[in-house]
Amino acid sequence: MNGQLTSKIKIPKSQVELINLIFAELEITFHNQFHKAFPDEETLTLAKQLWLAKLEKYQNEIVFRAIDKIIETSKYLPSLSAVLNQIKELKLLEQNIPSPNAAYIEASSLGETNPLNFNWSHPFVYHAGAKVGWYRLKTESEFDIKKAFLEAYEEILDESEFKENLLLLPEIKEEFTEEKPLSSDLQKLRLEKIKKKYL
Repeated sequence: MNGQLTSKIKIPKSQVELINLIFAELEITFHNQFHKAFPDEETLTLAKQLWLAKLEKYQNEIVFRAIDKIIETSKYLPSLSAVLNQIKELKLLEQNIPSPNAAYIEASSLGETNPLNFNWSHPFVYHAGAKVGWYRLKTESEFDIKKAFLEAYEEILDESEFKENLLLLPEIKEEFTEEKPLSSDLQKLRLEKIKKKYL
């Protein structure tokens, strides 16, 4: 089945109907694999219920496009996990959100630049970097820190569905210096605050 044919199929408004349509497309496209994976009505019903539970938080159109893309590019019956990954990829592309690896490269290339002054490709990259810690990104080896960053980035992507503040960068607050020099104790306190904030 190619993209032209599936693009003419009307996407159902009901999610139950969408799941039924998806399973019908999968059965037609991957006939033998489909019947091996779902040998009886009970297995098929359980699979549909699971897919519905996992896919109901997404808009029908993006779920349908993910299935369409998989049908066009795969020789094998997709797992639910493959469909979820394809939905995530489509969402990233649509919203110009960098892939997890691209986000890691961007966050780890910050160098000595203040994170608040950096021109981020997307606020999610900033928030993931802040969650992991800028000091860790600067000082730890890629082997040690990349996994932590990718996990934080995935959490940010998931949280972004219901936390709009993740779409914003924090505002830069200007610090005003006092007229007279600070005492050494106050200088140490201020330095500690700066270290905690930026490192």
